[in-house]
Formats: sequence, structure tokens, C-alpha cells
Amino acid sequence: MRNILFFTSLKANDPNLDAYKEWSLLTWKYYAKKYDLDIFILDQPLCDTELMRPTWQRWYVYDLLEASGYNIDDIGQVALIDIDTMVRWDTPNIFEVAGDNYSGVIDDISLEWINNSIDGYRFHFPQFKDIDLTWTNYINNGVLVLPKTGREFCKTVIDFYNKNVDKLRDLQHNSLKKGTDQTPINFLAKQHFGQLNYISKKFNMSQLIMTHAMSPSILDGQPIFIKHGFIWHFNGIPREQRNDYMMQTWKQIKTKYI
Repeated sequence: MRNILFFTSLKANDPNLDAYKEWSLLTWKYYAKKYDLDIFILDQPLCDTELMRPTWQRWYVYDLLEASGYNIDDIGQVALIDIDTMVRWDTPNIFEVAGDNYSGVIDDISLEWINNSIDGYRFHFPQFKDIDLTWTNYINNGVLVLPKTGREFCKTVIDFYNKNVDKLRDLQHNSLKKGTDQTPINFLAKQHFGQLNYISKKFNMSQLIMTHAMSPSILDGQPIFIKHGFIWHFNGIPREQRNDYMMQTWKQIKTKYI
């Protein structure tokens, strides 16, 4: 069975994506070869990305894998990973770390955003009322590992989206404006799996500017995020600057990937 790193690389409203994904994939291809993993890149939209955001389209992951030639029985586990990430050369195999569990990293950096996103979606979807989701157990969707039974969960996600598409689009673009799939997925995952697996924050070190993780270490001058993180997530950076940050990161570390 093959474990697969699944990347969503749809431009949508980010014209710089093709530039910075180069630096991302230079690190991830090294990682995939090291641990004998497959890479799949969703780079053609299933539909208009203004109607269905890329973050929702990725939940067709198993249908996409089958359409590309995978036998469903040959698929082990799948990791859904944002293309604005880079992985450090010595990062452990994330599938071994996750085990056969739905796994991700707790995101508690922006309390206002997380709290109001949770409260907003809970208010508009009564089925979420009694689910134990707070800022203390809220997962960032930039790096997710699905269990071998992940296909069932993905079907739950797509069914939820199709049933509530108009309400979700209004919340995303007009009324709430607190993300796309991330908060609904947190609710649905808690509902579907019950117990989730929270892995080290090293596997999704995000908001690098907000957390000052790009600052140099006082001991050796190395950027703190490179020194302490396994997967660096360049979210929270203006899109027009993201390529520069990722390119400069690659220039500092490229000799490690030989």
C-alpha cells in the first residue's frame, strides 16, 4: 500500500502560487524519496474556484486518486498538505508519527479568529452545538493526515458541503469571513472520529511573521523556524511576498537536500 502526500495547487486568487510552489516541492520531493512516498498534485480545478474554493475541492482526494490510476485497495494513508509549506531535510516520517489516525497540529495562535470562527459556524449549524470544539483542540488544516478509512470521512465532508453550499458560500464570502473549510472540518472530524490525534507543532509551524519565528537565534543566527520546526507553513504572509520568503529560505538550506 502506498502512502501519499496530496497537495492542492490551484491558483484561485493567488497569481504567485506557481512561483512559490517550486520551493515547496524541492523540499517535499526530497522527503518523499527519503521515505518512499508518492506525491499527488491537484493542479486542475474540478470546477470554478470562485464557486467551490480549492480547500473544499481537495476533499475529493480519493476520487482524484482513483481517476489518476490508483487502485483504491493500494492506497494506504493520505496527508493533505498546503503548497505554501516546506519540509526540513531531517523531518521524521509523518505517517509513522500519526499512526493510523486522523492527525493534525493544534492552531491556537489567533484566539480572536479561532473563537469567532467556531462560534459563528456553531451558531449557523445546530448539528455542531454539542461538539467539544474550542480553541484548545482546534486543528490547522494546512497539514492533515487521514487514516486508512479516510475515504468515509471525505464522503461525509463532500455530502455536508453539497447539502449546505449556499450557506457555506455566504459565511465564507459575506457574513462571517472566518475561513473556508477549516472550522467546518474541525467540527466534522470531531463528530466522525471522536478522538483525534494531535501531533507536535513542529509538523505545522505556521504564522511565521506573527510569531516572530523568522527572527534569528541569539546563539547561531539561524532563523528560529528553521531551527525548531519540521514543516514550515508560510501562511499569514501577503501573497505577493510569499515567493520571496520561500525562495530565500531555500537558498539558506538547499545544500541539506543533496
